[in-house]
Amino acid sequence: MMFFYVGLVAIILGILGKFLVEAYKLMTTLMFGDLSKIDLIIKVLELVDMTMVAQLVWVVALAGVSLFVTTGHFDDEVAKKPDWLDHVNTYNLKLKLAFAIISISGVHALKTYLGSGLSFENIQIVAVVAVIHFTFVLSAIGISFAERLTREHA
Repeated sequence: MMFFYVGLVAIILGILGKFLVEAYKLMTTLMFGDLSKIDLIIKVLELVDMTMVAQLVWVVALAGVSLFVTTGHFDDEVAKKPDWLDHVNTYNLKLKLAFAIISISGVHALKTYLGSGLSFENIQIVAVVAVIHFTFVLSAIGISFAERLTREHA
């Protein structure tokens, strides 16, 4: 599993590199170029989107570590179990992942809405993106409801 986690860290570093390049371009354009208000908002939303995707990858990496690292690794006196491992469970991780995906989808939906014109084709695209976002919201509600039912019956 170590190779997967190293790959996830490499992806986060790649996103960081892309983020820094895009932030530099935006700052250069803001200082020396001309940028409309809508274009500025869209560029900022793209940076927010990259940040949220990096956070999603980070949560997945932490979830994997917390689920696959057993307390048996911390039985000896030398290695102390990190406190955050006690607070992580599958329910919390599922909800965090669901809400991260909803947030990313919401930013993407807003970016799509702001960047499109009023043509019929663009309205159809915005409608499809909104339906997909709403599906993610319903999925998170379903996960939360199912988990609540299992906790009440346990």
